[in-house]
Amino acid sequence: MSCCDSSLVKIVNNSGTDFTVTASDGVVGNLHDLDNGTSIANQSSASGTAYSSGGTNGNCSGYVTITTANGSYSLTLNYAFTASNKFGACPCTAASQDTVTAANYVATAVATTGSSDGAASTVWTITTQLT
Repeated sequence: MSCCDSSLVKIVNNSGTDFTVTASDGVVGNLHDLDNGTSIANQSSASGTAYSSGGTNGNCSGYVTITTANGSYSLTLNYAFTASNKFGACPCTAASQDTVTAANYVATAVATTGSSDGAASTVWTITTQLT
């Protein structure tokens, strides 16, 4: 078992509109609970957990694509967690992520490295910027 297992991937929606998860995938390892069709209403959040799998050296990474309720705009939010060695040892490092924008929607991530006994996290917050 990797120190990165059960790392948190959270999406906080403060944008003024509802979003829906339209795609999600663990490119390295697996992502649980942020499935296609998951609704993220305005002023609420949704979260999932990332897990490593065999042959990933304890690492996990992937993405979640969310789309506005009317289908006009999409944001693809990445995450990546890296164990300290190929055996999945702690701490688990969360990679920083670039800001993602679509129209006036802005998603910013806060990546937190895990402690010696806990998983890391990437928390995306979606807001609306004035045009």
